[in-house]
Amino acid sequence: MKTILIVEDSEATRKRLEDAVINGGLFELVGSVGTYTEGLAFIRNTPPDILLTDLDLPDGSGVDLIKLINLPAIKTQLAIVITVFGDGYHVIEALKAGASGYLLKDDDFMDINEAISQMVDGGAPISPSIARYLLNELSIAEPAKPEQKNSPDVLSPREKEVLLLVSKGYTSKEIAKMLDLSYYTVREYVSNVYKKLSVKNKMQAVSEATLLGII
Repeated sequence: MKTILIVEDSEATRKRLEDAVINGGLFELVGSVGTYTEGLAFIRNTPPDILLTDLDLPDGSGVDLIKLINLPAIKTQLAIVITVFGDGYHVIEALKAGASGYLLKDDDFMDINEAISQMVDGGAPISPSIARYLLNELSIAEPAKPEQKNSPDVLSPREKEVLLLVSKGYTSKEIAKMLDLSYYTVREYVSNVYKKLSVKNKMQAVSEATLLGII
């Protein structure tokens, strides 16, 4: 059972998340704190598998906590944001830091256990309004960098095929079944895509590939 650390300064929201995780029975809640300092100490000393964090903390930013998952010494592998901030600045900042999911606190649909499960399976849970914002940004962005005429050839045909399925919302397990590949082979393709596109997660990969005209 994967472990979760909650970092949320609102006591009411923190309690709601604690109850949801505990009652869901899918993950082990190993910590629930209300400040950046507490979260930092927890991640350094007893890093959880998954970080669930707010962005605006009383003594720091959740983005800086998310950046810790990129350090070799930190065991934490995944981070998901739950916040009131739905503006482009906060969304992009969190995704660039390495967040694999972005949820808004006022989403009525939100099932935190389902969202975290999607993330663990290779998905990228994201609030509908945030998804619309990202799609709109992609639609008005410059289609490609003209000097990179060969950019569509950066990825192999199979890597492009896997990334296209990722962009449609399929998880690694679903893609493996569709392409008759092993789960680990698909994960290797995804990892190669990250390296070639210089990105950290699936949302960044899809965004970069779209801008480059790869998919």
